[in-house]
Amino acid sequence: MTRRRWLVAGGLALLALLALAWTQLAPWPRTGATYVAKQMCSCLFLTGRTEASCRTDFGDYVNRYSLAVDRGGLPRTARVTASLAMFRGEAVYDQGYGCRIAR
Repeated sequence: MTRRRWLVAGGLALLALLALAWTQLAPWPRTGATYVAKQMCSCLFLTGRTEASCRTDFGDYVNRYSLAVDRGGLPRTARVTASLAMFRGEAVYDQGYGCRIAR
């Protein structure tokens, strides 16, 4: 094989390896974002604590996530979204039912 064919074959093998790694590792950040959203939802709306107080329960890793709290529907409903890069997790609070994972 010529040098060019080796480079092309190596590049294709690298792309295949990256695609496999992506499919195996992509669910982890999404799961983490969903976990943070659900825990923050429960902490905020079931215990009635402040966001700053709830953040202390998680440790430093929660600061990696961008949190958005939509209290527009209170007291009946509210939504918490946690984002890490392109990975998002959402939890919804429904009065009388508590918090549940939205997606």
